Amino acid sequence: MNVVAQGSGRDTTGTGGSSIITGKIFFPSGRRADGTIQVKLTSYNTADITVLADSSGSFTFTSIAPGNYTIEVNAGKEYEIAREGVTVDQQLQPPRVRGDETGMPSVSTARRYTVMVTLQPKAAENHGKAAVVNAALADVPEDARALYEKALTQSQNGDTAKAIDNLKLAISIYPKFPLALNQLGVEYLKSGDARRAVEPLRSATTLSPDAASPKLNLGIALLETKQFHEAEEQLRSALKISATPTAHMYLGLTLAHLHDGAAAEGELKAAIESSANQLTIAHYYLGGLYWQLLQYHRAADELDTYLRLTPNAPDAERIRGTIKELRSK
Repeated sequence: MNVVAQGSGRDTTGTGGSSIITGKIFFPSGRRADGTIQVKLTSYNTADITVLADSSGSFTFTSIAPGNYTIEVNAGKEYEIAREGVTVDQQLQPPRVRGDETGMPSVSTARRYTVMVTLQPKAAENHGKAAVVNAALADVPEDARALYEKALTQSQNGDTAKAIDNLKLAISIYPKFPLALNQLGVEYLKSGDARRAVEPLRSATTLSPDAASPKLNLGIALLETKQFHEAEEQLRSALKISATPTAHMYLGLTLAHLHDGAAAEGELKAAIESSANQLTIAHYYLGGLYWQLLQYHRAADELDTYLRLTPNAPDAERIRGTIKELRSK
C-alpha cells in the first residue's frame, strides 16, 4: 500500500507517532533541487508515504512513530534514486530544571530529524534485487529477520515488552545482528531502563563501527547512567560519522554535566544552527545551561524562543513562570 500525500512537500498522514522528519534536496552542483521530485518514506511495518518536494526541494513527514525508516528520493531518469536511513527514537525524559545539579530542564516533546540529500547523476542501469535490499539485513537468517520486523511492529504499537522479547530471540538466533542490538537498546531506553540499554548498544557499535546511530544511542544511554566521560567519547565519535543536530544536543548536555559550560554552549548552538532552528528543544536546554551559569536574562531569552517555536509545548505555563522569575533576577 502506498499513501500519496498532496501538497507542498508536506505529509500529515504519519505513522502514529509525534516525531517529524524534514529534508532538503540538492543537485550535485550544490544548487537547490527543482522540478518534480518524489520523496517516499518506507519502513518494514507501515505503509509507504509519498510526497512531492516543494519548489525549494524541501519535504516534511509529520506524526512519525519510533522505528527504522528509509527516505527514497526519485528525481527522474537523469538521477540515481537516493536513499537515506533514519532511526526515529522514542522521546526520553531528560534531567529536570529543579533538583538536578546541572540545571538541565525536563520535558518530553516531538523530535525533528533533518535529512540532506544530494542527487547523483545516473550511472549504468542496475536492475535486480541487490540494489534495493538493505545490506544490513542481507546476511541475517530469515527467522531472525522475521522476529526483528515483528519487534518493530510491536514497538510502533507501544508494546515495548514484547518487542524486547522478540529482539532477544532474534539476537539469540543471530548474535551478530547490529540492527536488532541497536533496537533492543532503544527499547530499553524507551522503557526507562538505560542501564540495560548499554550492553546491546556496545555490541551494536562493535559490530557496526561505521554506523552513527548505535554510537548516538549508546551515548544517550551512558549519559542517562551518568557515565559522562564515555558518553562524550561515543557522541563525539557519532558526530565524526554524521554531524546530526541530535548528537550535538546530547553532547552539549553531557558537557554540561562535566561542567564545561563553554563547550556545552557551543554544542547546543551547533544543534540549533544545524537543524535550521527545527530542533526546538535545544533552545530549552540552552536556557537551562545559561540558568546554571547564572546568566538569567540569556536563559529567559532562550526559553522565550523555545515557547515561540513550540507554543503548545508541555508545561508551557510553568515555563512562562520560570521566564518571569528569571527576568526578575
